[in-house]
Amino acid sequence: MIDTWLAAALCLVLLALGALIRVYRARTRPDRLGAAVVAVTLAAGAGLFLAIALGNLVVLDGTIVLALVAYLTVIALARFRGRDRA
Repeated sequence: MIDTWLAAALCLVLLALGALIRVYRARTRPDRLGAAVVAVTLAAGAGLFLAIALGNLVVLDGTIVLALVAYLTVIALARFRGRDRA
């Protein structure tokens, strides 16, 4: 029988793929950025569930790095976007 954590990780991966489709189909840059943030957040959650299921801390470290890079990217893009309007 499939492990519950692996099933949850698979569900989050499928949701992240749906968010990536939204990134591709979005018309404006803020919509694309929002969808990309959702996709990365879901991917980080899937990585967390995968780390729990496998009992492997290397996957958890990679997930934490991915989430931090995504967060810093959003902050940088928001500041860059805010400078254009000022």
